[in-house]
Amino acid sequence: MRRVCVVCEGQTEEEFVLHLLAPAFYGIGLNLVPEMIETSPGHKGGALSYGRVKRHLRNTLRQNSAPVVTTLFDLYRLDSGFPGFHASFAQPDLPGRLAVLTQALHADTVAESGCQPGRFIPYIQAHEFEALLFSDVSTLVQVEPAWQAAAAALTAARAAAESPEHINDRPDTKPAAHLERELNNPSYRKRRHGPVVAQKIGLAKIEAECAFFAAWLAQIRQLARP
Repeated sequence: MRRVCVVCEGQTEEEFVLHLLAPAFYGIGLNLVPEMIETSPGHKGGALSYGRVKRHLRNTLRQNSAPVVTTLFDLYRLDSGFPGFHASFAQPDLPGRLAVLTQALHADTVAESGCQPGRFIPYIQAHEFEALLFSDVSTLVQVEPAWQAAAAALTAARAAAESPEHINDRPDTKPAAHLERELNNPSYRKRRHGPVVAQKIGLAKIEAECAFFAAWLAQIRQLARP
């Protein structure tokens, strides 16, 4: 069984990996283990400065057990200290920007840790975890009875973008903003509802709708090959 450490931005992503991704990969010989970065004494997740990220990745990649390491960070509000951050804005489209960021993160992490390049798979989610939940709005709104009233508004938000991952990252129109504005009784709460909605939608549907996410999982699946 090959261990793959998934360094997560926060608790929601940690639970998503634990309850949805890990079971899907265990059967092909990959043990996905979520990790969060300590951001202050006794606290983990959120407000990820690149300095903390760099140190955590370096230390994990230098472990004697030699795990493969990947990341699950949001593009939205990504720390400007990340390598390639400013250069990425020169790209004309989202794929180009993500490519600049992940290539720069890979180069910096490999250089810092001294690991084999294939042991680190950088991934940055466009634009945030909640984009994945727009893969199936009809399933999303069935999670709570009162949420079905938001079906039309959320369907329109999804239809206005090329894909769930293209729903943009401005504060009032990012994926989470749509959910927080439209879902009531109860209100959408990321940690409470995010992993539950993702499980109900299912990994196959999310991959079918979210190309960047699917490409990341394809890279991880390659690790299972002899």
